[in-house]
Amino acid sequence: MNSKALTYQLIITTMLTIFATWLFVHFLEIRLVNAMIAVHVVLGSLAFIVGGVALVAKKGGKLHKLTGRLFFLQMSLSAVFTLIVATIPHHFSTSMFQISVMTLYFLFGGVRSLSFKSSAHNYSIDKAFVYLTIIVSIFILFYAKYLYGGYQPLQTVFGCLAVGFCLVDLWVFSKSGLAKKRWLVFHLSKMLAGYATSVTGFFVAQKILGGYFDWFAPTVITLLYIAYWLVKLKVFRVDGLSTNKRTNPSNS
Repeated sequence: MNSKALTYQLIITTMLTIFATWLFVHFLEIRLVNAMIAVHVVLGSLAFIVGGVALVAKKGGKLHKLTGRLFFLQMSLSAVFTLIVATIPHHFSTSMFQISVMTLYFLFGGVRSLSFKSSAHNYSIDKAFVYLTIIVSIFILFYAKYLYGGYQPLQTVFGCLAVGFCLVDLWVFSKSGLAKKRWLVFHLSKMLAGYATSVTGFFVAQKILGGYFDWFAPTVITLLYIAYWLVKLKVFRVDGLSTNKRTNPSNS
């Protein structure tokens, strides 16, 4: 994926999103925060639909690339709007702030992993995203405990999940050439995890299952699907070991 082209598209999409927010405020005469929430819902809904198409489309095909790029743009801006709203008084939410950061970590990690194939790839930005996500996840975990008097299920589960992904990233980055070799695993797992957040938002908004099931069911299903791809891509195969019969030294 051309990083410059994606950057331009992200800028254009951001400008259009800001303009749409202004239209909500101006014509519907609603508060800015409510307009941002409305735009977040629209973007999240579109990302849910478009991401679903990317999920079932042929991997590497034109439809997959197009819908995948649209999903990234829509979901990223939706997460940014949620991140902002989650810090506003009367809308403050530690869980939404944490999930927004985690979503951006997954999305940008999934897109940047496409360039892991290049030996010239600079991992500094990737590591910065990883460390930022770890810091936010741990901070929110203990801050929520401070606010509510105990560890909260959402902040605890999603925080541990995010930190787990991050630790795997750091381990892979520490192994020379491993990220380049496993770029597809990074891309699939991160984009699937990013899509899971849009599915979670849909489940929670529509109260599909009710309670914590709406929050955690998409995550469990996604983790199982990621595990399926890990097995399919033979990630757990030990490199360097041959399944062929051992050669008889006497025949050498």
